[in-house]
Amino acid sequence: MRLERILPIFLISLLLLGGCSKEEPSNLIKVAVSPAIPPMLFEKDGKYSGIDLEIFEGYCKSRGCTFKVTAYDWLGMLGAVTSGQADVAFSGISITDKRKEVMDFSNPYFTSTWQLIGLKNRDIKITDLSQLSKYTIAYPTGSVFDDYVKNVLQPKGYYSLEQVKLFPSPTEALIALQNSSVDLVFVDNVMLVNYQKTLNLPVSSSYQVVGFDNLGFAFKKDSKLRDDFNLYLAELGPEKLKAIINRWTQ
Repeated sequence: MRLERILPIFLISLLLLGGCSKEEPSNLIKVAVSPAIPPMLFEKDGKYSGIDLEIFEGYCKSRGCTFKVTAYDWLGMLGAVTSGQADVAFSGISITDKRKEVMDFSNPYFTSTWQLIGLKNRDIKITDLSQLSKYTIAYPTGSVFDDYVKNVLQPKGYYSLEQVKLFPSPTEALIALQNSSVDLVFVDNVMLVNYQKTLNLPVSSSYQVVGFDNLGFAFKKDSKLRDDFNLYLAELGPEKLKAIINRWTQ
């Protein structure tokens, strides 16, 4: 079921000629999220929270925008923005060349590393990627980890896409891990920290992937809203952006 929530509506400034009013004559921005990506975007006590939401709320407050959030599973969120059902999507979305073919991205606002996590009591440690074939790995359908498996692990014979167990969201993958239905789950490093510190879950890193990936807000193609959002990120500046991120990650 798709869950819709109306977030607080800010007063519309009649004097403001920002990108929002030009992109949406009604001043309503349709937002797609997958609220299972802590600390970027998640649901707690019936409310959405996280880094991405705080950034976008700041944008709309500065521009006098109204926005409406609709929750999807991960693949549905991406589909909503590529089909034009949503104007923007955010939930810790990785910027990839493949995704840029069908949507426009903001400038990166966060750099993340990846982890393969397992249950602490199993103490799985991957010291050589050839060990991966012994385990069942899971992650959400349509996630960036598909590209890593396909382009890095599969050509070297370490793991194939056919071996991966897919779930609608990280929440389902995490539940499967806790039930021992899978052995390892791919997550962003900030998600692992959140699971351990905030949720106090019995998980630990089994392997940290070398490299990094940039996160951005995803907009429908040829979106003027994207351009104005980039202006806002520049107005916000690196120090204020860092302060927002630190509130959710430290």
